[in-house]
Parts: sequence; C-alpha cells; structure tokens
Amino acid sequence: MAEEKRRKVTLNHIRGKKERGERITSIGVYDAPMAAIADRVGFDLLINGNAGPMSLLGHPDPTTVTLEEQLFLTKAVSRVTEYGFVVGHLPFLTYHASKERAIVNSGRMISEGGADSVKFEGNKYTAEYVAEVVRAGIPVMGHIGMQASRRSEQSGFGIKGRTSEDAAEIVEGARTFVEAGAWGFILEQVPTELAAFLTEDLPVPVITLGGGRVNDGVYHISGDVVGYSAFPIPRNRGAYADVGSIMEDALRRYRDESATGSYPPEENTFHMQPAEHEKFLALVAKK
Repeated sequence: MAEEKRRKVTLNHIRGKKERGERITSIGVYDAPMAAIADRVGFDLLINGNAGPMSLLGHPDPTTVTLEEQLFLTKAVSRVTEYGFVVGHLPFLTYHASKERAIVNSGRMISEGGADSVKFEGNKYTAEYVAEVVRAGIPVMGHIGMQASRRSEQSGFGIKGRTSEDAAEIVEGARTFVEAGAWGFILEQVPTELAAFLTEDLPVPVITLGGGRVNDGVYHISGDVVGYSAFPIPRNRGAYADVGSIMEDALRRYRDESATGSYPPEENTFHMQPAEHEKFLALVAKK
C-alpha cells in the first residue's frame, strides 16, 4: 500500500483531530535546524513560544523579549517548515496597549514572520484583543494557566489552578477566549483535573504543557526534549537525550587539540604540488 502523501497541516486538520479523538502533536522550535528536523519527523504544531528568545538569546525573563526578536526566530522556523502549522507567540505588551496595535503586530507575525497563527497569553480581560485580531482574519491560539510573561502577577512559574477559585478563574478566561474566536489553547502547569475538565468543556483543542495526559495533546520544548538549553531543564518535563553534554565534550576536545597544535589532523590539510611550491618561493623571493 502506497504511503499517503504528506500535506500542509491546517486548522481544519487540527480541529478534525479533536473531533475524532486523535492526539494532536506539537513541539516548541526556535531555529531553522531544529524546525527542519521537527518538520521531517512530523508534528501538527510547530510553536515558536517565548522560551525561544530565552533559551537562544539569553533572556532570563520573557518580559524583556521584543517583537523583533520573536519575529526573527519565527522567520527562521517558517522558512524551513513545509508541513507543520507554525504558531508565533506575541511577546509581553505587544498586543495589550490597543486593538490597533494587537492587529498590526499580529499581522506582522503572519506577513513577515511567516506564521500560520499567533499565540496570546491572557485572561478574560485580554479576550477583546483576541476578538479584534480574529475579526482581522488572523487565527489566534490562547495560552492559559501558567503564563511566563505574567510571572510577577502570578507570583512565579509554579503550578496554577491548585485551588478551586484559581481553577475556576482559569476556566472563565478560557471560555472568554473561545467566545472571542481562539481556535485552541496551550494550557501550562496546571493540575490534571483542570486539564481534563477544560478538554471536555471546550470545543477547541487543549494542548497541555505540564498538565498531565488527559488532553487533546501535549506540548514540549525541543531544547528540553534533547537537553540543549542555556538554562536548567525543568525536572517535571523529561528529556529524551542530552545533546548538551555531547556538544560540551566535543568543544572541550576541540579546544584541547587547538591548544596543543594537533588540530587539524594532517589528513585534513591541503598542500601545493612540489613544483608549484618551488615556483611560488621563487616568485616571492624576487619581490
């Protein structure tokens, strides 16, 4: 039987998976090499979240990430992506000041960044901006639960929705996002009971990061999956490889061989033909 030809992932494809109870696959990618690998492997969603500028550009906090930096990384991802649905995150305060600014910056993420959708963190107060962007014809994915750019407001990066009141507030925010037109969510760092409720309650896909297994799919950051990040990898995320230590060992060996003069090896060096070498020496000697 011939293998089915791969096609570009669309919103209808993602929604159909939710309706059929099929798992939606997603991964956070922030540079062209990783995006190309992930697209070859085959993920539904390739998400350029705010962890990209943090891990690749050294931002200790997502509140310092600029739109231009996020655009820069989204361009790198979209240029090499043929099949995955690319989602570009909108950084802190790039869509809060006005509806006009929300539309313009979202539009830039699509037209310049090459994304298929933008992603907003927020709550019931952010929903009005979501609605305006959706009305402009730009798909919006929500991000609820733990929101890194709101870490001061949320008192850190810990689990959100532990209490009944906090969980109910997250549900309210999610419902208003859906009413505003959001097509799906990243639900980060919440108890699995809350993830299960929202997955059943909402008509749109719910993808969790640190929210258990009861969902429409899970999200993980590629750098954490393979052990490649400027920061410690969260213990509860899990890693499938440790390429960081492999790279560190390779760089150390290269440094040591450079220092001793044994790099490059003789077989990797280039030589002139003896006759040409003699002619060269004669030419430079005359000058």
